[in-house]
Amino acid sequence: MNVLRLEIQQKNAKLAWDVQQPVYRFEPSRTRLKLEQKPPEMVLHPTPSKLTIDQRQCWADMELKHVFQCIAEAAADGKREALAYIARVTEEGEQLGAIENKGNVIRQLAASKRTLPQHRFAYGNVPGNFSLKISFTPGQLNMDWKIGGTSVDVQTTPFRHHYEKGRIFYTMQQKNELHFQITGGHVDTMY
Repeated sequence: MNVLRLEIQQKNAKLAWDVQQPVYRFEPSRTRLKLEQKPPEMVLHPTPSKLTIDQRQCWADMELKHVFQCIAEAAADGKREALAYIARVTEEGEQLGAIENKGNVIRQLAASKRTLPQHRFAYGNVPGNFSLKISFTPGQLNMDWKIGGTSVDVQTTPFRHHYEKGRIFYTMQQKNELHFQITGGHVDTMY
């Protein structure tokens, strides 16, 4: 007997997927530091010291004078001696003219004039003490500072990060199917 058969064929659904990985990018922050230092300046203002030694009096004490000083002293001595002589002669003339005074005026005048001049002797140093004159002005040093300073330039860039999500794409490669098929003999439904 030829029996009818029902054949069922089934195909399962097939899924495929495509995975896109997540992407993460990170750029760290960068800092750029620029230092600039200007050197300090030092300006010196010196005032030189001054030493003055005046030894003219020392040379004069040793009779080693300048010719102009010798001439000036000789002129002053000559003037003084001339005036002293005029004063002495005038006084002697007045004494001689005063007849009313009793006494021997000529003898007194002759006695007052000695033949040898009188000299005075004294102890002294040549050159004399304190004849050397010294003066000293100390020098000075003034300093001016100009501070250069430092300039700092900081440039920063912020950090950056970028994130792309991962994705999964699904595709249907094969749909599910169910097929029915009748196979086999004939069925005689008539009796």
